[in-house]
Amino acid sequence: MIAACTDVLSPGATVATADLLPLGIQTAPPAGISFWVVNTRATTRALRHNDGFNTLYAEIQVPSGSLANLNGTPIGPGDSIEVNVTPLAGGYGVTVGPSGITFSSAPRVTFSYARYGDATVADGSSYTSPSAYAAALEVWEEVTVGRWRTAAGSSSAGTDQITALLDASGRLMVAAPR
Repeated sequence: MIAACTDVLSPGATVATADLLPLGIQTAPPAGISFWVVNTRATTRALRHNDGFNTLYAEIQVPSGSLANLNGTPIGPGDSIEVNVTPLAGGYGVTVGPSGITFSSAPRVTFSYARYGDATVADGSSYTSPSAYAAALEVWEEVTVGRWRTAAGSSSAGTDQITALLDASGRLMVAAPR
């Protein structure tokens, strides 16, 4: 008999919030931002800590022509919408709104946790060191309330940065499987 392995997920599989170990933050996250995205041009915006160094928390890059629909209504080439990006409390992640946005070309969200990332959340877990925990980090997207899957394109973006693609508005979180 073959034992089931709980740490290997099939593509598209979801896990409960309790099965993830979110990356902690050593300070309060920065304030959220709102900005207009015009479908005819690329837009890049950043959330930065108010720490005197403007340390990057997260950056969102929206490609030109990427807005597809808002609540099922097509968004035309000359249309625009106001996008809200709100950090999650207590860790690294964001909620992108308004709800109901879908994209034809996925925006890229990059999180930077070099200065304020708190890998001690992994103390006492199955990870043998903070670097082992950091190596297991991925960007997760909430599929339904309390159910998450690895976000498309989730990968390291350099030292202490992680990036993923955003198919639609919703919640993203930086975490590792428990």
